Amino acid sequence: MNHYAFSIDIGPVAESVVDALYGRCDDCSVGARSGQHYAAFDRDAESLEQAISAAIEDLRQVGIEPMRVELAVPDLMAS
Repeated sequence: MNHYAFSIDIGPVAESVVDALYGRCDDCSVGARSGQHYAAFDRDAESLEQAISAAIEDLRQVGIEPMRVELAVPDLMAS
């Protein structure tokens, strides 16, 4: 297994949806920077493609439609 860090841009989501995502994923955090909401992942997988595909499926399972994948995680301290 390899470790991958990436973020997926999402729209604003209700706190109950974020809670559902946290209940499903222990490798995810949700935040916002400059008005853009995102889900950041630190995921172990065989490949980057598998890590991203699984994260997108996790988002969709709780009702979040992913908008764009970024291969960088926003720096929360710079917000």
